[in-house]
Amino acid sequence: MRLTVRFLFLILLLACGLSGCSSIGSAMKASPSLANATGFADIPMPYLEERYENDQSRFMDVNGYHIHYRDQGQGDTIILLHGIFSALQTWDGWVDELSRTHRVITLDMPGFGMTGAPENPDDFDEANIVNTFAKFVERLDLDTFTLAGNSLGGFVAASYAAQYANRVDRLILLDPFGYPQDTPWLLDLGTSFPIQFLGQYVQPPVIITMTLRWAYGDPRRMKEKDVRRYVQMSQRPGARPIYMKTLEMVEERAENDAPLPFYRITAPTLLMWGEDDDWVPLELAQRWLDDLPNARLVTYPGVGHIPMEEVPEDTLKDAERFLSQGLDPFPKTLAGARHSSEDETPAGG
Repeated sequence: MRLTVRFLFLILLLACGLSGCSSIGSAMKASPSLANATGFADIPMPYLEERYENDQSRFMDVNGYHIHYRDQGQGDTIILLHGIFSALQTWDGWVDELSRTHRVITLDMPGFGMTGAPENPDDFDEANIVNTFAKFVERLDLDTFTLAGNSLGGFVAASYAAQYANRVDRLILLDPFGYPQDTPWLLDLGTSFPIQFLGQYVQPPVIITMTLRWAYGDPRRMKEKDVRRYVQMSQRPGARPIYMKTLEMVEERAENDAPLPFYRITAPTLLMWGEDDDWVPLELAQRWLDDLPNARLVTYPGVGHIPMEEVPEDTLKDAERFLSQGLDPFPKTLAGARHSSEDETPAGG
């Protein structure tokens, strides 16, 4: 118990030092009780169901997961995959408009959101996530579709597109994770002992708000409803050990220099990248451009790791342009993308 109290005190000091205690205030405001605010208690499922499920919510049992998804609109299908610690609502800035002309499927990825942990938490790993998504798609009985993914969801999208190249006709990757890189110090801290051990039992939501601030290029763009969702989903029953396993999984992937199969991707691919991404730096876009035979890049000045959430209007405009015009409007190189972004109004401006 004494070690846990010291752990909490260390986290609070760290949060104050990095964000002037604003992360603590956001975490307290988003937590429904003091026990939740300290990270000891789970939020009951009925509370979460009332707030994060609606009349459009559907469920599918796959690989021991009870997958929560939404299927909206008609037309050519596009599937949107969120990133680490997130949920399907991260795409809200895209869905309303896209669903006017497309069938849009969003889902809470295995391990996260209202999908949550599998029946056997030990099953949760990188291969399990990709395999579960592949089976989910198979159950939807789709011929071909457009696939988009952010962060870890971008890795899953690229992995699927490499393995099932004949199924994906267009691919959008937003700040995708995958290639070897130096990991952010906050990730290194999260995978260190004793935090990795204690985090399975107590997970102060200030860690989530601090991480989210770090993921945004401009934290002033963070919406209260999004902060609340990140915090409350982290307090879902079963979330704590899955979140810790996710950090381990991401760090292992970042240190793995084994060749990746992304060269097998044949779909036209639009890379979207926040120029101020501290989690997956923009320089890594060059690896994707080198390996993907048919890829282009668009960047967003002053934007971080979650561009579709931070600047939804700008990213949606580029996504729609890609869907209607293909790759021709977009730069072929990292230097060209940076130059193009300098000639335009800053993102969100």
